[in-house]
Amino acid sequence: MKTLSNEGSEHVIVRCGLLKRNDKFTQESFSHHWLHIHGPIAAGMKNLRVYNQNLVIDNEHRHPIMGGAIDIDGYSELHFDTYSEMLEGVQSLDAETGNALLDDAEILLQKRLCDILVFSRNVVREVPPYLRGKNLVHRVSFLNRAEGVSVAEFRREWCYAHAKLVEAVPGHAGYNQNLVIDRFVDGASVSSEKLPCDGMAEFYFEDMDAFECFYDSKEFQRLTAHGSEFIGSVDTYLVETHPVVAGSARGGYCL
Repeated sequence: MKTLSNEGSEHVIVRCGLLKRNDKFTQESFSHHWLHIHGPIAAGMKNLRVYNQNLVIDNEHRHPIMGGAIDIDGYSELHFDTYSEMLEGVQSLDAETGNALLDDAEILLQKRLCDILVFSRNVVREVPPYLRGKNLVHRVSFLNRAEGVSVAEFRREWCYAHAKLVEAVPGHAGYNQNLVIDRFVDGASVSSEKLPCDGMAEFYFEDMDAFECFYDSKEFQRLTAHGSEFIGSVDTYLVETHPVVAGSARGGYCL
């Protein structure tokens, strides 16, 4: 059963593959291979609702809190209704397709099995319909909780107090919170010590002027001051979203 946020919006399960390209690929050739060769192999999973590929186009660290352990050239975004349906979807690929996916990953990526984060996504502020046909600026931040902060404390501060403070910051057109509920390294579920990330924040902006307005504001300074109380590191990226499965980009707003 789907859960509901305080705002009444439905949570979805997002399987996020953290991708670091093989050194022989340029950004352009990596993007082409990922979208046109690798993507269609994975697209046949059972229960898959949305499949987007998010290509990093800017990895400049734009945050007062120091960077962490998430170093990527892109991330895959596969939506499922429930965690059990996600597991069923991954297991639904036949042996031939599964092996083809792994063999291609060995060509494309630095790891045959990429690290995986599993999120419960909450759309805090939905991008308004009139902006969804535009090429929005999409900024993501991978967050790791500060030393001494428990999982429950991180969730409480980020999902409630921090989300309320975000509302006051000018410039953003949409905001998602992706709370980590599982992590996989080399195909096995691991603790946060093995893959240190507790959440991913997504912001959408109409243009770079709105982006700069957000980060230059006094309200953002207050947001950062609060974040430093429970966030230990932040890895920031600007990404370009490409839908793989027909009907995707729901929440990616690239169409």
